[in-house]
Amino acid sequence: MKLLSGAILLVGAEQAFAHAQLVQFPNQDAASSVLIPVSLIMLVLGTLLMIWGLLTECRPAHRHESTHRANAGTGQ
Repeated sequence: MKLLSGAILLVGAEQAFAHAQLVQFPNQDAASSVLIPVSLIMLVLGTLLMIWGLLTECRPAHRHESTHRANAGTGQ
């Protein structure tokens, strides 16, 4: 879930930055003053969630196999 949330935040950050660059003249200053900081916050949060998700949700398969083999030898 952390990986998915991080990916969504990264996509949202990209979209906010793109929209900040595409807003036309009358509203450009107001939109840029809101969308660019929001995109930076979303980028940082998305990156942190992705890293946290990679560290906690993606566990190597060999750890479970070695534990299972160790328990099988002891009769547990």
